[in-house]
Amino acid sequence: MVPDETARRLASVAADRGTSAEALAAEVLTEHTPSPRNTSLPFISMFEAPEGALSVAEAERRLEDGEDESFGR
Repeated sequence: MVPDETARRLASVAADRGTSAEALAAEVLTEHTPSPRNTSLPFISMFEAPEGALSVAEAERRLEDGEDESFGR
């Protein structure tokens, strides 16, 4: 939810551009917010891993699932 004044300004500018307030808001957010972090770890596969080490796929899965408490130890 945005303040009423902001919503009015957004609607006004969107109308001037011939688009919807939602499309304009999405454009503004895309232009002014950082891109989502790339969670791929391609550099991991560049090194020789010891027997029984995590695969790249398993490491990425654990990071995505929030199971990263043991990394870096």
